Amino acid sequence: MEKFFYARSVAVVGVSNAQGNLGRAMVYNLLEFRYDGCIYLVGAKAGSFLGHKIYPSIRDLPEPVELAAILVPAAVVPDIVQQCGEAGIKRIVVESAGFGELGEERRGLEKKILELLERYDMRMIGPNCIGVINRDTGLAVPFMPFKAEAPPGRTSILSQSGGVGATMINSLAAENLGFAKFASIGNKLNVNEADLVEYLIQDDQTRSIFVYLEGIADGRRLMRIAAQSPKAIVAHKSNIGKSGSVIARSHSASLASDDRVVDAAFKQCGILRAIEQSEAVQMLKAFMLPPMQGKRMAIISRSGGHAVMAADAADQFGFELPPFPKELLEKVQASSRAKVIQFHNPMDLGDLFDLGLYKALAEQTLARDDIDAVLFIHNYQGIFDAGESRRLLEGLGEIIRGATKPLVVCVFTTKPELDHIRKLVKFPIFTDPREAIRALAWNRGWHAKRPLPLASEPPAGIDRGRAASNLQGFSAGQLPPQKVAAVLAAYGIPLIDWDYAETGQEAIQSAARLGYPLVLKTAQPEVIHKSDAGGVHVNIDAEAALRSAYEQLSALGPRVLLQKMAAPGLEWFVGGRQDHQFGPLVIVGLGGIYVELLAESAMRIAPIGMAEAESLLAELRGAKLLEGLRGQPRLDRQALLELTVRVSWLLHDFPTIQELDLNPVRVYPSGCMALDWRMLMAGGAG
Repeated sequence: MEKFFYARSVAVVGVSNAQGNLGRAMVYNLLEFRYDGCIYLVGAKAGSFLGHKIYPSIRDLPEPVELAAILVPAAVVPDIVQQCGEAGIKRIVVESAGFGELGEERRGLEKKILELLERYDMRMIGPNCIGVINRDTGLAVPFMPFKAEAPPGRTSILSQSGGVGATMINSLAAENLGFAKFASIGNKLNVNEADLVEYLIQDDQTRSIFVYLEGIADGRRLMRIAAQSPKAIVAHKSNIGKSGSVIARSHSASLASDDRVVDAAFKQCGILRAIEQSEAVQMLKAFMLPPMQGKRMAIISRSGGHAVMAADAADQFGFELPPFPKELLEKVQASSRAKVIQFHNPMDLGDLFDLGLYKALAEQTLARDDIDAVLFIHNYQGIFDAGESRRLLEGLGEIIRGATKPLVVCVFTTKPELDHIRKLVKFPIFTDPREAIRALAWNRGWHAKRPLPLASEPPAGIDRGRAASNLQGFSAGQLPPQKVAAVLAAYGIPLIDWDYAETGQEAIQSAARLGYPLVLKTAQPEVIHKSDAGGVHVNIDAEAALRSAYEQLSALGPRVLLQKMAAPGLEWFVGGRQDHQFGPLVIVGLGGIYVELLAESAMRIAPIGMAEAESLLAELRGAKLLEGLRGQPRLDRQALLELTVRVSWLLHDFPTIQELDLNPVRVYPSGCMALDWRMLMAGGAG
């Protein structure tokens, strides 16, 4: 990926002297950002632009180049790509539109390009994108003209949409924070977000990464990369329709819409998800600060009202406000004019007009061992005290540059003065106390909890071969419940005692082995919701009742499942499904009637280990019921966690299990077990 950003020579393909030619903007950007390499122009018509000769084709270039930026009609792109391959150009950016985004009839063009990329061992960003920018070398080839407004920053931007990417560049420029690298990735035909995130994690110029995505190319790979990243990754994922529920035939499918899966995956691997672009900018500002390693904060404010607002936000986001030391309070009190303000944390400096002392207070407070961050709020109108306030803010910048803890600055002033301050200082400025404290919360949370990677070692007692033999030969559709039980048992998933019968006599023999009381269920695979279809009879306590129940169930089909009547217990749902972006995922929630009544569930990308299972369960309010409320016994949380882990490995090991429901799983003071199970196959044995 580095060669896309550090090419020493660039060919811009698609330049002409025609008014409105977009290739000219690509040349303009290279000059505007002061590209320090060689520039060559290619276009069908001879001529020149901005002092650069326009060559009629790639073949006519006087020497090899390292990168080609292409903006020509889509139908011509395969020929240009072939010319690049023949000329030894290994990196290309195709900004032309008119490919798969217009429909299946354009897929042929994409196929030709992919064949050429493989033949000539090339990599490509695009098509349908606006190109790349590297502030380090000035390489900038978007067809959208940009101004090099802000100085280079430490955030790199990846965007599936050129327009969204440009907006993020402009948003950071408005804050005078800038960016390091930019890539618009469009249709992601060859290079995708995982490729570029992996590169940017290693890039010395990049401190944090922003990604805008409408679709995810390889979710599991992106998760693995992000989980190991020492740099914060902020993602804005749009296109959040519930396409995953279109074919839902079980609770696991209906509980896991596509967007909920993305939420779970990002949380699991440590990607911070922004819902709005303005929120994304605030997140990125949070990671321009040093890491916050604790919860203890000091608030120093020139305005009492803003101090109160900040204290409210500190409570909301779980921060502590330790008292200021007595000697510091005495120093502040001595400089107070009217001696009418009580100094606490937050500290209201409204009665103190010595701005030189403000800086000393911030510096001394940040140095305290019992403080993990300082929020400094300064308000002024820029009329009588503009010069003094500007010097104060520059002084705070000096502290920030040498600090290992966050000093967050919030400024209230007029818009012209705020714009001036942002150009004056080299650190993020916040304009609302809650905004600033929320940024600290993101910073603290990300640094405090490193994500666990996907589990690598399955639990003991799994017989994958036995599970595979029971799945062998079944086409798409519901797996017979006796086969499902055999697969679950092979993975050590505890089940209620059960047996299977296809005639009334077999049912009587099974009952003799299991013992009464019993539950009798239809075992016809096509009956999805047994209770709704009258396919369940409970509390069968004798042979006569069994015969009667079997006769009624036989209207649905002869096959039945017999189970021991289980003791009462807390009911959970454990299941999962295959997701087209992230693969297998495991889902947990309160079961029985509660799965639909409360619709509260949590999920993880599978497989998971015990620690991640604990984190999963902790997200659910219903987990409190496991602790034994109001004199009830404490239930076996560990057994439920282990069952969840085993289900996650089953879904991981057999991708042809499209959906799996264990509902209910009944949890007891000692142990747990599934009372009902259902498995939808996509075909094959996995």
